[in-house]
Amino acid sequence: MSGESQSIADLLRRVAGVRLLVVGDFMLDRTIYGEAGRISPEAPTPVVLVQQSREQLGGAGNVVRNIGSLGGRISTIAVAGEDAAADILEDRLHGTRGCESMVIIREPGRKTTVKTRVVAVQPGRANMGHIAQGHQQMLRMDDESRHPLLPETIERVFSFAAEKISSVLGLVISDYAKGALPPELLQRLIALARSAGKPIFIDPKERNFDRYRGASVLTPNAMEAESALGLTIVSSGRDGDEDGDAGWARAIQERLADWSIEALLVTRGAEGLSLVHRRGFHHFPTSAREVFDVTGAGDTVLAAFALAAASGASFAEAAQLGNSAAAVAVSKAGAAVVYPYEIERELAVRQSSAETKLRSREEMRVIAENLRREGRRMVFTNGCFDLLHPGHIYLLREAKKLGEVLIVGMNSDASVKRLKGESRPIVPEQDRAEAIGGLESVDHVVLFAEDDPLELLNAIRPDVLIKGDDYKESEVVGADLLKSYGGVVRLIPLRRGISTTRLVEKIRSGLAEEP
Repeated sequence: MSGESQSIADLLRRVAGVRLLVVGDFMLDRTIYGEAGRISPEAPTPVVLVQQSREQLGGAGNVVRNIGSLGGRISTIAVAGEDAAADILEDRLHGTRGCESMVIIREPGRKTTVKTRVVAVQPGRANMGHIAQGHQQMLRMDDESRHPLLPETIERVFSFAAEKISSVLGLVISDYAKGALPPELLQRLIALARSAGKPIFIDPKERNFDRYRGASVLTPNAMEAESALGLTIVSSGRDGDEDGDAGWARAIQERLADWSIEALLVTRGAEGLSLVHRRGFHHFPTSAREVFDVTGAGDTVLAAFALAAASGASFAEAAQLGNSAAAVAVSKAGAAVVYPYEIERELAVRQSSAETKLRSREEMRVIAENLRREGRRMVFTNGCFDLLHPGHIYLLREAKKLGEVLIVGMNSDASVKRLKGESRPIVPEQDRAEAIGGLESVDHVVLFAEDDPLELLNAIRPDVLIKGDDYKESEVVGADLLKSYGGVVRLIPLRRGISTTRLVEKIRSGLAEEP
């Protein structure tokens, strides 16, 4: 493992259990998925046949989700309206991992902010759970109130923060300019945290950064930073390149003291992240292999950075974690959450290593719970996979097409020996696991010592169970289990004439014929 990867892996362990206070603009993200196969006869607009809809926390709520998914603990207070959207927002917050203390203030005359996106997907994808493929956002509608909070609401928010500030390691403020953070409240919150010796991390949407005076770190995107500073942030060269970054970085450094702010972490899309503090500049190039959707990526960066910095990491170390988390977030559809194991896998891909795909049964159980919570379709198959051959690769590639995450259960050496005889396996379990993990189609590998995978299946509870068509469905171990909770069994046609047993026999017969 490289030094950077080891540092990030260490940080992921350190941030677990870190408590943060989150305040800001909470909203509901509603996404409608459907097929757009024809044009309306009434107007030149696509007709979307609705297949599925999702509602999840957005804005400050998405920050809360990401803090929780990364292992942090949250105290938070949200302001909403007296409407049905507030009911959903409250329900989602109650169900958010790591949310230990939560208050919803329902203010008369205010609307709960709802962002509704209409997304066209490839035919058949929405019903199969393959939303993260072949999609195009067609329309976004915002329903919101932007007027400032009532005086009594301001006092309730501040009182909650004052009650919780001593029990947390930092204050996170998510400002989406929806009215939940009037200047008076914002400065009182910053002063409260500073007097308690707690760092303040703010995602700013307002152009005037003076309203965030006294914060530790602001995390604007490039457009927001350019608007606030009145300068152009050019494409990055090397870290600290005098001809590229140094000019605008120095301009930011000169303003930090004016704002009494320690640093700016500028999110720059495909360019990565740039950290500018009073003593220097660091650029972190993007590590995303494929950018799918940048929605909510700034929330992920804020969550990861705040957790790491509050745990005692340097701003540069915290920015590394934020950059790695963002690389995972933009590869998902919508405002997504990021889990530590996904960051570890991203690091492993960068190093072309398959080792981190190997999971213990308990670790895989926790991962599966998180995937279920996200609504991601899990596919499972199992086997000995001794002497990896084209038939295995074909089966695994076809299996991955039936879901989003492919989990491979692999018989241990002792299990293979019982099933195949004393001369097997040819390849030890660790080498077999690394070979399977090296395939792009495979997301996780789990060894099991039993003769069949039933106990492992019960721990994971996948959506789809795959076997070759040399089995009948009634012969597939675990078929009844999957059917009991709504899962399905799929039999994939095998490539005939290819098997490990035949390969072994052929090798042995060839050796026997040698003089």
